[in-house]
Amino acid sequence: MTELVSHLPEVLPEALAVARGIGDEYYRARALTELVSHLPEVLPEALAIARGIRDESDRASVLTELVSHLPEVLPEALAVARGIRDESYRAYELTLLAPHLPVSLLPEALEIARGIRDEYYRAWALTELVSHLPEVLPEALGVARGIGDEDKRALALTGLAPHLPEVLPEALEVARGIRDEDNRAWALTNLVPHLPEVLPEALAVARGIGDGDSRALALTRLAPHLPESLLPEALAVARGIGSEYHRALALKALTATLTPANVDLSFWQDVLHALGTLTRPNFLETIPNLAPLILHFGGEVALREVYQSIRDVSRWWK
Repeated sequence: MTELVSHLPEVLPEALAVARGIGDEYYRARALTELVSHLPEVLPEALAIARGIRDESDRASVLTELVSHLPEVLPEALAVARGIRDESYRAYELTLLAPHLPVSLLPEALEIARGIRDEYYRAWALTELVSHLPEVLPEALGVARGIGDEDKRALALTGLAPHLPEVLPEALEVARGIRDEDNRAWALTNLVPHLPEVLPEALAVARGIGDGDSRALALTRLAPHLPESLLPEALAVARGIGSEYHRALALKALTATLTPANVDLSFWQDVLHALGTLTRPNFLETIPNLAPLILHFGGEVALREVYQSIRDVSRWWK
């Protein structure tokens, strides 16, 4: 419902009431954070709830989301990220914070990255700091090339390729040599923004991944780069995922890339048929992405009908 606010401003009070009624602190804080751009006065409330979240990685995640609205939270978010015990989550939060870091916090961020013992996650964290600290590039490359596991070394090198164009051929070669299809799809997707010709190959690898979770993740990462010509194939790959939860993740990622400019009526009908395989909660999560298309094909009347249907269903199934 929060995502519909930009199209139907009159639902804002109801969206706020729903957000405040969420029992889980993490999800309540996230829902309120999504409303901040429409209701700036909610910002202190969202921040207070975020600070009360007990799980460090969840607390860091919400604080990071608040940074764009409240830059002074950055030192606090970075401190929480430092305290995350799981190195993979610590590296992940650091990568999310990196684009927002001012010069004054870069030394601390670099110290956190260098303190990660696992070479793969250390290389990942260092790579995200390269845009701010170009002098870290040789260090990140050295860590990446020193990773013992071939698949992880390939992933690290493909992550560095954007900063080192001369590494692109090496990165593509090692990516194609990865035996695990999941990791190969991930590595090839890393290269797509710089080697668009790899897209069909990456999508073909994603299609061949046996595990639904991994196939959905690969499709989710490819979705923003897909040209109109590959959208039908991507939809077919998503629709073929057996697990509804993972199928919903893939379809949600695909619908986020759809616009009236790249969707004709025939493909729109295919999208709706694919979404029809989802149960109610998973289908509802895709509705915000579809709002521009609903407006395009059905006008404001159709969008209001969708909104009313959501209200009715929510009331019936309380």
